Amino acid sequence: MKADRRKNFSKSMRTAYRVWGALVSLVLCFSMTACGAGDRQPDYTDELVEEETQINSQPDAPGEDGETQGNDRTDAAKEENPDNAAVPGNSGEEQASEENDTSEAPVFDLENGTVMLNSGYEMPILGIGTFRLSGSEAENSVYWALRDGYRLIDTARIYGNERSVGEAVRESGIHREEIWVTSKLWPSEYGEGRTMEGIDRMLERLDVGYIDLLLLHQQVGDYMGAWKDCEKAVAQGKVKSIGLSNFESGRLEEVCEAAAIKPAVLQVECHPYFQQNELKKRLAPYGTVIEAWYPIGHGDADLIGEPVFTELAQKYGKTNVQVILRWHIQEGTVIFPKSTNPQHIRDNFDIFDFELTGEEMERIRAIDKNVRFFTTPLEQQEAQFTAWAPED
Repeated sequence: MKADRRKNFSKSMRTAYRVWGALVSLVLCFSMTACGAGDRQPDYTDELVEEETQINSQPDAPGEDGETQGNDRTDAAKEENPDNAAVPGNSGEEQASEENDTSEAPVFDLENGTVMLNSGYEMPILGIGTFRLSGSEAENSVYWALRDGYRLIDTARIYGNERSVGEAVRESGIHREEIWVTSKLWPSEYGEGRTMEGIDRMLERLDVGYIDLLLLHQQVGDYMGAWKDCEKAVAQGKVKSIGLSNFESGRLEEVCEAAAIKPAVLQVECHPYFQQNELKKRLAPYGTVIEAWYPIGHGDADLIGEPVFTELAQKYGKTNVQVILRWHIQEGTVIFPKSTNPQHIRDNFDIFDFELTGEEMERIRAIDKNVRFFTTPLEQQEAQFTAWAPED
C-alpha cells in the first residue's frame, strides 16, 4: 500500500533527500526578498516539507503551495513551490503553428475543471505540486492525489523526483490519457540540440510515454534555442503543449513574437496580493494561460486572514484558503497546491461545489497590493541559474 511507503523509508535516505532539498532551495531561492513583505519573509533553509499549509493557508513551485486546514490563521505553514496535463499531437511544425497562433481568450470550464489551451488541448485547472518533495513523498502525494480525483501533476527537472512522479502515474490504474503531466527544463539543458537531448532524458525519467506540458523553467541561458527544440518535440509527438515559467521581463515577448508555437502556459507568482493584471494583458494577444505558484502568497498569515476570506469562508462553509483557490480558478488561473498529507490533498480539491458572486470576486480583486513574496533581479538570475546543473 502506498501509504506505508514513507514508514519504510530509511532514515539515511530521508537525510539525503533533505540535503538535496536544501541544495535546490539555495539555488532557487538564494536571492529571495519580499517586496513590501517586511518581516513576513520566510527562511527556506529552515522550512521543512512537513510544515506545509493545508487548505486554509499550492501547488506551487514555481508554483505550488502547501495547505492549511480550518480558518485559524495560525494554522498556515509555508507554501512549498516557488519556482517556481491527451495523446501526442501535431504531425508537423506548420500544423502546430497554425493551431497555436491564436489570440482567443482561454476558455475555463469550471463544471468540468478544465481549460482549453491555445494548443488545442484541455488542461485540468487544479493539480498537485511536488516542489521540494523527496522521491518517496512525491510518489505518495501523486498517488493519493490521483486517487482523489486530481488529474494534473506538476514536477520539474530540478526537483529531482520525476522518476517517482512517473511511477505513481503508472501505478495509479488510471488511463495515461486522463492524466496531465507537466515538467520543466533547467537552463543547463537550453540550446538547440542540447534541449532535445534533455527532453529525451526527461521522457526516460518520467517513463509515461509523452509530456503533456513542457516549460522552460527560467528566463536565462539559450532560451531561444531551447524553444526551437520544444517546438520540434511537439512536431515529433514527444510533447503536447509547451510554455514558459518565470518569464516576466521583455524576454517573454521576445519568445512569443519569434515562436512558431505560442506559449500555452506561463507559470509565475500570482495570488490575491499580487494579481498579475498587467501580465495578463501582455499575454492576451497570445492566448496564454497563467498558472500560479504561491497562489496563497507563500502561506502569508495576513493574506489568508483577510476579512473578506473569513467572511466568505463562513458563508460557504469552506476555509479561507478554499475561498482563495476558488477565486483563482474563477479568475482564469490554473493552480497546483502541494501537500504530503492525504487529508489535506482531499481538502485542497474540494472547491468545485460553490461559486463566488461577481461582487465577491471584485472585493477580492480590491485587496491587490502589488506585493511579491519572491523576487530575484534578472542579473542575479543570469549568474545563479546558469552556474549550476542538476544531476541526473
